[in-house]
Amino acid sequence: MDMNEGIIMLGSNVNADENIRIAKERINDKFEIVAESTILITLPRKDKYKNYFLNQAIMILSDEYYADTVKFFKQIEKELGRTESGKEEGSIPIDIDFVFWNNTAMRNDYERWDFVRTCIDQIKDKPFYKS
Repeated sequence: MDMNEGIIMLGSNVNADENIRIAKERINDKFEIVAESTILITLPRKDKYKNYFLNQAIMILSDEYYADTVKFFKQIEKELGRTESGKEEGSIPIDIDFVFWNNTAMRNDYERWDFVRTCIDQIKDKPFYKS
């Protein structure tokens, strides 16, 4: 199978430095991280979120299917304490979302949010070598 390129946004408002670091370690255990943006601090956009967020874009190479890669990310979110009730209460230990998969937009976050665009623009044109 050819390598797939994914651009992912990581976000956290609970132990954010640590949770983003751990999420990247777990992702890097299975996939190659080929580029990382700087980490941005963003203010909460809804009243339910009490803490600021840290956000970062990363680019990965994956030899797995999209759906299997998403399942792996959901497993990491669960391991780091992400729950539906926590989300409703404004507590996001880690959020891992694909924004692009093989240059196809998977969500409208790039167009919708300035911080997503800022992070992704730092890495989207980085050269790397596909094996």
